[in-house]
Amino acid sequence: MFSYLAINRSVLQEDLIFKSFTNLKLNSYYKTTINLGHELMDLIKKSKLDMPVQPKLKKHFILSTVLLVVVILMGQSYQDYHRRQELYDAKQLHNYHQQAQSTTNLIYQILSLKGDNSVDINSATAEILKEAKQLMSLESTLKLNFQKLQGANSKSGLDIANANAEQVLEQQQLLSHYVSEMLLTTNEILALAESNALDSNHISKLYNKMLINHRLYNNESDRLLEKLSGNLQADSNKDRIIVWFIVGFILMLVVVTGVIFYKIISGLVNRQFLLIKEDIEEREKNEQAMSEQAQLLLEKRMKLQSILDSTLDSIITITEEGLVDSFNKTAEVMFGYSAAEVIGQNVTLLMPENYAKEHDGYLKKYRDTAVRKVIGIGREVIGQRKDLSQFPIYLSVSEVAESKPRLFTGILNDMTEWKIVDDKLKAALEELQYKQALLEDEEQIARHVFENITASNNDNLPELSTWIVPMRTFSGDMMLSAVLPSGATRVLLCDFTGHGLPAALGAVPVSSVHKAMAQKDLPLEILMEELNNKLKALLPTGIFCCIAGIDIDATRTHAHIWNAGLPEVLLVNKTGEITKRIKSDHLPLGVVTYDRSEMHCVDVALQRGDSLYVYSDGMTEAENPAGEMFGQQRFEELLMVATENGDRMNNIQNTVNSYINNAPANDDLSLLQIKTLVMADELILES
Repeated sequence: MFSYLAINRSVLQEDLIFKSFTNLKLNSYYKTTINLGHELMDLIKKSKLDMPVQPKLKKHFILSTVLLVVVILMGQSYQDYHRRQELYDAKQLHNYHQQAQSTTNLIYQILSLKGDNSVDINSATAEILKEAKQLMSLESTLKLNFQKLQGANSKSGLDIANANAEQVLEQQQLLSHYVSEMLLTTNEILALAESNALDSNHISKLYNKMLINHRLYNNESDRLLEKLSGNLQADSNKDRIIVWFIVGFILMLVVVTGVIFYKIISGLVNRQFLLIKEDIEEREKNEQAMSEQAQLLLEKRMKLQSILDSTLDSIITITEEGLVDSFNKTAEVMFGYSAAEVIGQNVTLLMPENYAKEHDGYLKKYRDTAVRKVIGIGREVIGQRKDLSQFPIYLSVSEVAESKPRLFTGILNDMTEWKIVDDKLKAALEELQYKQALLEDEEQIARHVFENITASNNDNLPELSTWIVPMRTFSGDMMLSAVLPSGATRVLLCDFTGHGLPAALGAVPVSSVHKAMAQKDLPLEILMEELNNKLKALLPTGIFCCIAGIDIDATRTHAHIWNAGLPEVLLVNKTGEITKRIKSDHLPLGVVTYDRSEMHCVDVALQRGDSLYVYSDGMTEAENPAGEMFGQQRFEELLMVATENGDRMNNIQNTVNSYINNAPANDDLSLLQIKTLVMADELILES
């Protein structure tokens, strides 16, 4: 790769030398020819002498120009062709290097399984799968590039990668064979790992098999890379020789053409020199006078150009008496006066009467006291057009340095459009504020309706404590609770994707289905299936619901738990030990239709003093003002506190609020605590 960069850099440098040298010679040649021609024609016209028949320079000039252009275009076409070939070779070299690195990484990952029994099989196989996918992608890319180049070769006759096509094809197929063998071995390892049948003997055999193919692949890859690099270097050297040959040919052509034109023009000049010699002395006297006059005109023009033509703004210059000295075209359009109507008049002609009365006094005060409060400072004033209409102007005044007589320059911009745009912006802002107020009112009304609907579908459970903090007006998290006819209790925590009103839209069908299923005392699995079908039919793509459902039987000795997409449901005993973690083993609601084999809950036995904790990811991902997350570890440390009264909830709320410290919320936050109040044996004793 480094050799390719060096070769490519040298080619670019040669290309720049070639183009810059060619342009320099052509420009110098054309400019010299044109200047000599202009001078000669001026001399002939002014001398008013008869010209002899001139040689036909036009035909020679056109022929030489066309020849130069053709040679340059041919050289550029060759350069473009060589760059395409070189770019392809470089890409192939890069892809082969990447493929070799990927095979090496794959070997190392398999070696880690072979050498260390403490390695996490899942994470190791995941890394092996990742490397295998990357190797397959590189193999597909190399095959596709080679097929494309084969097609181009059959049409244009180009050499593939600047090497013999059949040899490159054989080496490519051989490398592909070794890669395929390694991938097959990798797939075998992954299959054994997935079926939990992977042991050290299997790994050793498969590793040795793969190592043999890897060594053969490296040997063949090194030979192919060496061959492609050598071809690339050879082609680059060949290209440099051809480029310098073209440069030499252009140099020779420029020199020959210059010599021919020099002889033609010098002969013509010599023939005319004797005829115009006498006229030169008389013209020199006239030119001297004209030069002095031109110098005066040039100085005046430079002064006017620096004032009037250096900007597209309206520019007015006035004397220290207030008389207009110059009035540019933009000012004519702005005020409706022509320059002839204004120059020599007092500048108060362009002002309303109240401004005009004070202006001469300002000038007198400036002359007498040199107070420069307005010099160099822009301000808004009022101008008056020829039709007496008034309009706002942004004016900045400066004094022309070392001008005699003293001149002041005013640069003016019509602010009419600015004012219109400003008024429109103000009106738009007011309209946005009005619409924002309407939107907030609508959200408040919708929130009131939403809270009434969800509250009506919840039963009051003494063992349930909740903490829900919305990110916006509406929360994407929702808690539902019910006492079933059998005496069991049911608690649901839903976390919809998104935030605010869009996330809360799915809460209404969920709450209604929950209430209907609770009244019928249907199992938790049936409820989840019905909710999934309902949300899949109603919600748009990309909106789904992560949910955890818990049914606690009437004796409070067992719980059935369904977790679909939420963090682990934690069972904590009264000493603060986390005795059970119920991970998510279902897809969120509204994504796909559940299969019958997926319709199962996790059964958990409950002991006296146990508490179940259900929470959304907004709990662990809550950030402090520095952007640091609260984290799973901090949350679990708060649970690991022995308690008889189940007062962990207040401690959790206080700790999280203190950690957040008024930082803006980045997600809805929800936490449910379900305490085990009564056990079966206690019910028997009480009866």
